[in-house]
Amino acid sequence: MEYQLEKPVRVGTKSQHESLYRWFVEELDPATKKVSPNYVPWGWSLYFDAKALTVVRSLEFETEKTSEVNEHIHGRLTPQASDRRAAASYSFFGTNRKIENFTLRIVKSKDDKESFHMFGSPSYEHEWDFENLLQSDTVEVEVVLPASRFERIASFIESGDPKAVVSLGGVHGFYSEWSPSIRTTDIKILANLKDQKVATERAAEVDPPVLGKIGSFSFRLLKGEGATGKIEADDTEADPPSIFQERPVSPATSVDLSALEKKLSKLTVPLWIAVGLLFVSLFFR
Repeated sequence: MEYQLEKPVRVGTKSQHESLYRWFVEELDPATKKVSPNYVPWGWSLYFDAKALTVVRSLEFETEKTSEVNEHIHGRLTPQASDRRAAASYSFFGTNRKIENFTLRIVKSKDDKESFHMFGSPSYEHEWDFENLLQSDTVEVEVVLPASRFERIASFIESGDPKAVVSLGGVHGFYSEWSPSIRTTDIKILANLKDQKVATERAAEVDPPVLGKIGSFSFRLLKGEGATGKIEADDTEADPPSIFQERPVSPATSVDLSALEKKLSKLTVPLWIAVGLLFVSLFFR
């Protein structure tokens, strides 16, 4: 299996901004000259439109085995663009290719357990039936749901053609340039250190996150005239998952309750005096 890579990739530890991040991933040209920005884990949410949602129910038999029913929902994901944000462009480290193949797969669990994760791979060439085929760059989100929850979603999809939006937060393996903003237009993906030939010799203490875990997942189905599928400003999160907290976040304003109580207690007597004087002045008018 030969992965279609165009540039070397390495983990760097000589950060010029150590207060912001201590390590980063970078791309090089064949002569090992740096050609990319410093990429660090991206923890904020990213948004996709889910299209062509299809409920698949299959029955399978094998000799001397009982029949098996498999059920899943399949859809295509497209990076969302709205008035507030431009759609992010996604590519694997080591390539310049824009990823076009994002998919969503929701599976009905056979043991009533639930999970969600993401996997993917840069384009590669493989042999099938004596023919060389090229697999495109691919990323898939897979969600496993208990039967009752799966059926609620499946019935909603089967009853019409809803608009659907997926948001992902704290995705391991998603990287972007450091920025104080919660938006980005450039996401680089690290799926596998070995497959993408990431050099880590000088960064043995660093364990760069790769595709797999997802910090948060949201899947919204909308119907009706107002179902635009756009994420509103109030729907975005305030902070990224702490595992990716490479960016300084302004501390929330706090209230010292004990100090407030002391101030109020000091005001108690003067307030009663003021009320008494007001009462006397009204009585003798």
